Amino acid sequence: MATFITSQIILAFTAGWIILNIVGDWLLFRKAGKPGWHSIIPILNIWDEYDICWSGSMGMAAFVFMVAAQSANSSSNNIIAFCGLAAGIAYLVIHFKESMKLARAFGKGTGYGLILFFFDRIGRVILGLGSAKYIGKEI
Repeated sequence: MATFITSQIILAFTAGWIILNIVGDWLLFRKAGKPGWHSIIPILNIWDEYDICWSGSMGMAAFVFMVAAQSANSSSNNIIAFCGLAAGIAYLVIHFKESMKLARAFGKGTGYGLILFFFDRIGRVILGLGSAKYIGKEI
């Protein structure tokens, strides 16, 4: 009985967290002038998120690096594993820069960019649900 109750609590918390993230992203996209429903469509949400603060094509580059890093993780070939490591580092660099640009696009500073980098989902929910205004991309 205790296991059932525990699993129900975890399920409720997870469902609430997913709904909060969907609402936060939806509002973040709307604040930036994008259709909110784009936030729930895979690949399109990456393109639009990067387009909000940088360039959609950089979002696709980040996506490719992320997939390459994940694919190479299980390889026993040293060359492929090294390429996966390089792809993972490239993804982290792009994600860091995107976090900083997203913070500035909403009028926030470097500290908030670090929050977006390390705690991406929480930072995005706060941007979407909070009082931050979209001021546009840096030129």
